[in-house]
Amino acid sequence: MLRDLVPPLIWRMVKKLYLALFPSQKRYFFEWQYLPEGWRAARNDPSLKGWDVESVLEAYKANWPTFVKNLESTSPLGISLESNLKQHTNIIHHNIVMTYGYVLAYCVRYKSRISMLDWGGGIGHYYLLSQALLPDLTIEYHCKDFARFIEYGKQLFPEAYFYSDRTCLTRKYDFVLASSSLQYSQDCMAVLQDLAQATSGYLFITRLPLVQHVPSYVIAQRPYQYGYNTEYLGWCLNHDEFLHIARKSQLQLIREFIIEESYPIDQAPEQPKYFGFLFSKRLV
Repeated sequence: MLRDLVPPLIWRMVKKLYLALFPSQKRYFFEWQYLPEGWRAARNDPSLKGWDVESVLEAYKANWPTFVKNLESTSPLGISLESNLKQHTNIIHHNIVMTYGYVLAYCVRYKSRISMLDWGGGIGHYYLLSQALLPDLTIEYHCKDFARFIEYGKQLFPEAYFYSDRTCLTRKYDFVLASSSLQYSQDCMAVLQDLAQATSGYLFITRLPLVQHVPSYVIAQRPYQYGYNTEYLGWCLNHDEFLHIARKSQLQLIREFIIEESYPIDQAPEQPKYFGFLFSKRLV
């Protein structure tokens, strides 16, 4: 409330003074924060509950009707997949959706039917988006996420396949997607290798925060403004390290995408940018 009522200069002075007096309250001023201790931070901080909480599902459910209505429109697809914003002209969201649309069209060219694995797919946002982008395409849709999300996804899409465990990785798919999900696995490089093994065609990793000049590091996000009553950890990965593991996983880079700028991360050694990568499975 104070931030909304006072001039920006006074707000910055008040914030600086308050944090000097009460450094433990930093979490209430920064949505994103660098954690030099890495994943060990979750052991001693009960606020770091991760994604698997009921409030995230309730936000998805509350925002779903707006998402469906937005896709039914012929307006620009500058829409958010997860929020209830009715705005259709957000440039960042438009870039996210159109980049995905290009990738999907590239991967399914000459095909009328594909199998697809959506890793960390929530309740199936990308299934509905894919149908809106390419309505003539038949998709055998598989989604991996936490149990509370997939149970609701099954209600929305009874014809699809949902998994709360890793059994989805026992087969191969024409197209594998990981959108804003890989960085939230502590063993994300091992997950990348598993996803590479699961594709017989293409793998699209997108909305991935990367840095260019410093080693990979861990951050905390506090997404209370979105209705998520939780905090969670994630990676900002080094660009070259990520591509090195991709090459070792027999992945061939087809195209790299710039998705969006990062939100400011407090005390980060380097601010990341969000990228996307379309890979094909390299024959050996």
